[in-house]
Amino acid sequence: MPAKPPSAGIPTASLYTDASTGALRVRRYRVAVAKGPDAGLETTIEGGTLMVGTHQHNDLKLTDQTVSRYHLEIQLKADGLKVTDLESTNGTFHAGTRLGSVTLSGAARLRLGKNTEVDVTPDDEAVEIAPFAGDRFGDVIGGSAPMRGLFALLQRVAATEATVLLEGETGTGKEAIAEAIHRASPRADKPFVVVDCGAIPRDLIGSELFGHVRGAFTGALAAKEGLIESAHGGTVFLDEIGELALDLQPQLLRVLEKREVRPVGETRSHRVDIRVMAATNRDLKKLVGEGAFREDLYFRLAVVRAVVPPLRERREDIPLLAYHFAEQLGRGGFALPDSLVRDLKAYEWPGNVRELRNIVEHALSLGEDRLGLLAPPRREGAPAAAAGSTPAKVLDMPFKEAKGLLVEEFEREYLTHLLAKHRGNISRAAQEAGIDRNYIHRLVKKYAIPVVRGSESE
Repeated sequence: MPAKPPSAGIPTASLYTDASTGALRVRRYRVAVAKGPDAGLETTIEGGTLMVGTHQHNDLKLTDQTVSRYHLEIQLKADGLKVTDLESTNGTFHAGTRLGSVTLSGAARLRLGKNTEVDVTPDDEAVEIAPFAGDRFGDVIGGSAPMRGLFALLQRVAATEATVLLEGETGTGKEAIAEAIHRASPRADKPFVVVDCGAIPRDLIGSELFGHVRGAFTGALAAKEGLIESAHGGTVFLDEIGELALDLQPQLLRVLEKREVRPVGETRSHRVDIRVMAATNRDLKKLVGEGAFREDLYFRLAVVRAVVPPLRERREDIPLLAYHFAEQLGRGGFALPDSLVRDLKAYEWPGNVRELRNIVEHALSLGEDRLGLLAPPRREGAPAAAAGSTPAKVLDMPFKEAKGLLVEEFEREYLTHLLAKHRGNISRAAQEAGIDRNYIHRLVKKYAIPVVRGSESE
């Protein structure tokens, strides 16, 4: 038997989102001795690891001499309670079967040694979320009811180690929200590392995420630290997690479960101390059902789920955001005419907050007398400009600015049409256009173009 307790393991966040109600709850189990010399002794586990045995260093100290000094380890996980027998002399039994390691999702009775029986019972509790005062969380702006509700949740979660999954359309500000959570957490002075799972080339993503050793593959002339390991002590943000290749998901699952990274070509794993956040504009549950995303990885990521509303569902925030972006650009102090505010609120904003910021930046780069350009150029359902015509708004601009605007509008419209034609299949769109698929990824992100994916077999 070990002379001292094994590692306490990886602390697991006790906060989670109830999938059926959407309410925030704290995951907790009551561990009570039901039979044996220590009957009546009990404790609660809300996070991390609980050690059970006769040694004084255990969290639940027993006197039954048929129980080993370090008999049992109980870890609170995202999917239940992991119970591991520590190679005890007389074993740990559940339903008549001797255990090695098992994850329990409900109540259970365990027999330790020959005389002691222990009940583990879920004892979850709803978490009260105080109303959020103010109209910003970090650098994220919003005074609408949906955003205040989101901020209240984020404020409660930020101080914990809970893994957070941010769900929402492209351009809603998920990365900014993740960074705001990090800045409000105890890890604020440590790295915040962004991993764009949709932009890293398929053949390099393993090396980018996990690193590699020298000579691991052709071109690996020197060892390289992976993005996950570079976040040690801080937070790693997995953006567009739904784009992660299926064959790489087991490696990421290992990182989440063990907090260990094994670089490409390495035989030894490295321990990492990280908090994980992820974001997606796809329906991960649907991907799980289609076999395109691992269910166990989904549950590891979706401990606390936060839905970021699209801009069309928080229209009252549009003027506030416009002024905020103007201040960031050093052009604050102007007033938006009421008619312009109405136009901005009437628009559907398919590119969400990112699209609004781009329009503000473009308009203000031309001077405050060009504020009319803040109004989106075309409303939903409005006819496109006639072929070969030049929009009147560019004719009075300097040549370089006018050319830049026309190129941007062409790129946006061409790419929107191309992706719609191929039902979101970027590989096929790239093949027809004769451009690299990574360039399409960059343009999609630049212009916040929503990608609606159809069947990959079509």
